[in-house]
Amino acid sequence: MATQAAKAAQKRSNVLRITESAIMIAFATVLSEVKVMDMPMGGSITAFSMLPVAIIAYRYGMKWGFFTGFVSGLFQMLLGMKNLQYGTSFWAVACIILFDYLVAFGVLGFGGLFRGKIKNQGLALAAGSAVACVLRFCCHFITGLFIWGVWAPEGMPAWLYSVVYNGSYMLPETIITVAGALLISLFLDFSSPSITRRRAKTEEALPRNNAALAAKLVGVVTVIGGILYSVSSVIYTFSASVQSGTEMELSSAAVTGTVVVCAVAGVVLYALGEMVQLLSDIRENQLKNKKNNTQD
Repeated sequence: MATQAAKAAQKRSNVLRITESAIMIAFATVLSEVKVMDMPMGGSITAFSMLPVAIIAYRYGMKWGFFTGFVSGLFQMLLGMKNLQYGTSFWAVACIILFDYLVAFGVLGFGGLFRGKIKNQGLALAAGSAVACVLRFCCHFITGLFIWGVWAPEGMPAWLYSVVYNGSYMLPETIITVAGALLISLFLDFSSPSITRRRAKTEEALPRNNAALAAKLVGVVTVIGGILYSVSSVIYTFSASVQSGTEMELSSAAVTGTVVVCAVAGVVLYALGEMVQLLSDIRENQLKNKKNNTQD
């Protein structure tokens, strides 16, 4: 009986892991299409698209994280098939597939590198995500050096072009991912068998309200998106000016207006999420008190 119960528990655990991984891969794929800035030769600044796979790696270990990242890379390759046309030989195409997709996203498994080594969940997830981002940058640097370097401006070495081009989107992407890891760890506990809402240690954990969580996350993403939009606009204008050799003007009014709108919308959404969660907690406490009174 004990053996059967253990097998049943293991089966449930495996089903939960596969289900969570599939959801996170889908989530990462959708977020990868929410682009703050899209680079002309591939690469983009996205809305936390690397974080879901890093969370899976933190929850289930690096090996499973590598596999999940590899599968996520396959989906990214399918979405970016047009980039393969730039490969001038079989080895060039193979290099793009490996280092721009499969390995580049597989290294997201390092998101779980510091679990158990750093006690604070937010710092552990953020540190692991940072390592994963650096390794992903290294993968893109390789293809930039050997494949994409032919598009470097005249007189610029291929290695420098690769550093500048890939760094222009991977640095903001790293900041977004690390910030997202720190923020989401304030609200959710990924160390427990099932993801639960974080509470003070003296309080009993209450179930999270998915609508409230979604509203707050969208609010945070909206605010950060507005800030990143302004930064990316400056970077894009500067890059376009350098490449074209002509000075391009940036509409400061449009950028400021976008940031203000995003900030207001983000604050409203976050406040709405807090209200929904508060009402949910009140109802949950009422149900618990009613249950305790019935037992008495």
